[in-house]
Amino acid sequence: MNAQLHEDLEAFLAHAGPLYRRDPVLHTIELTALRAGIPARSTMVTVHVGDTVVGAALQTPPYPLLVTGLAGAATERAAERLAETHPDLDGIRGVRGTATRFAAAWQEATGRAGHVDLGERLYRLGTLAPPTGVRGADRLATADDHTVLVDWVENFFVETFNEPRDDAAGARFVAHAADIGDRFVLWTRDDEPVSMAMLRAPASGVSRIGPVYTPTAARGQGFGSAVTAAAARLAHRSGTREVVLFADLANPVSNAIYQRIGFEAVTDFVRIEFETP
Repeated sequence: MNAQLHEDLEAFLAHAGPLYRRDPVLHTIELTALRAGIPARSTMVTVHVGDTVVGAALQTPPYPLLVTGLAGAATERAAERLAETHPDLDGIRGVRGTATRFAAAWQEATGRAGHVDLGERLYRLGTLAPPTGVRGADRLATADDHTVLVDWVENFFVETFNEPRDDAAGARFVAHAADIGDRFVLWTRDDEPVSMAMLRAPASGVSRIGPVYTPTAARGQGFGSAVTAAAARLAHRSGTREVVLFADLANPVSNAIYQRIGFEAVTDFVRIEFETP
C-alpha cells in the first residue's frame, strides 16, 4: 500500500475525483472545495494498492485535513506518510470513525494527541417542508449587503468554530463566494435582513447550505428555518435536487429545526485538533 503526495491538482483529481464522486453527499466538502479551486499550498494525498485508489485526503489552508475519503488501512498509511512530510498538521475533519482512527495513527506516529473540537451531523434534504407563519420574506443578497454579510459570516465562524474574528478574511470569503457562483439568501422583516443562509454552487449534483446565521436578537422567531428552506427552494429551482447541510451537534435547536423542515440525518462528523508540536 502506497501513499502518494500530489503537487499537481489535475493529477490529484484524476486519482481522487472518482473516489469522491462515488458518494457526492458524503464527500460534499471535498467536492465543493475542488470545484471552487484550491490554493497552491494545499495538501493532497492518495493511497493506492497497485493501480487502485483506496483512499484520499485533502487540506486547503487554513482548514483541517479532510479525511472522509480514507478507509481501513489506508487511514494509517496516510497518517504515517503525512507525519513524515507535514508533522505540523493542526487538525482533521471527517466522519467520526475515520477521523478517530486517523487521530490514533497520528498520535502513534508523532506523539501528538488529538481532541474533538467540534461534533457535526451531516443532513440530506428529503421532502422540503417550509415553516409557516414566519413574518417576512426571502431575497437574494446584493452588493449592497456586503457589510452585513461579512459581519454575519465572521459572527458564525467565531460562534461555531471559536475562531478569532477577522473581518478581512470575512470580506475575502464573501467576495470569493460571489466569484465562484455561491449565493447568499437573506430573510428580511420590514425590508431589514434578519437571517442569512449561503447556498453553495453544486458540485457533482449536490448543493450545500452553510453558513446559516441569525443574530442573537432575532433568534427564536423562525427566521433561521425560513431562510434555510428558502435556500433549499432556490437550489431546487436551479435544477439541483440534492441539498445537504451540517449542524453543530452541541446546538439542539438547529438540529431540531433542520429536521422539521425536511432534512434527514446521514452521519456524524468530528473536527479533531492536534496538540501543538
